[in-house]
Amino acid sequence: MNINKKYIIIFGTLILLLVIVTGAITYYKEKEVQTQIPDVKQSVLSFSQDYPATFSKFSGFISFCKNAVFSDTEELKNKDIKEVVCMIWLERKGIILQTGEGSRVVSAYTPSFSPLDSIISFKPNRYIGISVDLKDVVKEYDPSLLEKDKLYFCSISEPSWADPFYLQIEPKFDLIFDDGDVSCGGIKVDKTPSINFSGFVPQAESLNIKQYLVDEQTVSEVMTKQSFSEIKDILSNYPIIWQMEKPITL
Repeated sequence: MNINKKYIIIFGTLILLLVIVTGAITYYKEKEVQTQIPDVKQSVLSFSQDYPATFSKFSGFISFCKNAVFSDTEELKNKDIKEVVCMIWLERKGIILQTGEGSRVVSAYTPSFSPLDSIISFKPNRYIGISVDLKDVVKEYDPSLLEKDKLYFCSISEPSWADPFYLQIEPKFDLIFDDGDVSCGGIKVDKTPSINFSGFVPQAESLNIKQYLVDEQTVSEVMTKQSFSEIKDILSNYPIIWQMEKPITL
């Protein structure tokens, strides 16, 4: 009787160990599968189309573009002025499913960026963002200006390509005309100041953007004007600190 009880205890112990080992193996296998599943909340933005359709998507895209210009990618490291173009592309990715059903290909629109000088031309109606490292721009023009707490700028884009979402954020800093857009304001020279533009590429021969270094009084003066040509005349007296012109091709 004692011998049978001894074998029963040994057999029960073996069964318990088998359950523990099997459970541990299953747990770590599931953990390994889970690590291969992209965390949608922490991953790069996902869109249902190649432009932001909501304010939150717009904010996320602009933040992505601002961060992109300060990234340490090899393409930007040796640039005198770091400047990027951001776009939203359709990507296909394989995702490992936790259920063990294997992998399947899914499509998602996600943002990406390229150095501005690598872009030969823009496509009309394409939604893009442009971000420029302001410190690089100021340093090339006059390094002593970096000691100031705040600098004032006015930009002119020709033709008009105003972003409707951006106009919701800072409507008082933008003027929209048939011939182009004007935006004026102050930018703090903090750790990562940047110049940013976004919108749909217009149906035109080219997109031209000029950033003028002005003073606070000129910002107020320009934003009261109702004539695009009059604003251009005022800004012609100030230095162009940054500019870009790209052809628009089909």
